[in-house]
Amino acid sequence: MLSGCAAPPPEPVPSPVPSLTQEQQDDAAFRDVMTRYVDLDANTDTEEDLAAILTGNLLEDEKSGLATQRQAGQRTVGKEVATGFVVTDRGLDPDGVQYMTAQVCLDLTGTRLLDREGSDITPDTDQRLSLQAKAVVSAGNSWRISDVVRNEDVHACG
Repeated sequence: MLSGCAAPPPEPVPSPVPSLTQEQQDDAAFRDVMTRYVDLDANTDTEEDLAAILTGNLLEDEKSGLATQRQAGQRTVGKEVATGFVVTDRGLDPDGVQYMTAQVCLDLTGTRLLDREGSDITPDTDQRLSLQAKAVVSAGNSWRISDVVRNEDVHACG
């Protein structure tokens, strides 16, 4: 064989990147919307911010709570932290709407509620809440949280 006349060895073909299953994509979307919910700033968020990630009674309850807090001159300082997010169920509800439920631990130890004068009026309550959340597919195939309830039976906080 003459040197310099041989074809160079073929470039290695990269392995295909495994794509996420629909279930994994949905789980990630639910985790994302829950993170966005926890990260909302009650002092500055708007009804539009809430409507982008919430639906149903939860949306109405949050809008009402937001209005009440602002009318009273209350503000929140600090940040809530969500940990232990795990999707626990998925399916179709009786109306044929796709849903998922998850458990999550909400840690409130870093937050305080202040009144108009800046006095701490944080309620004396548990600072770590074991929650169960439900998200549903809404218009545009986006996931929105429809329900969040306290549920110590899920032991999301360990």
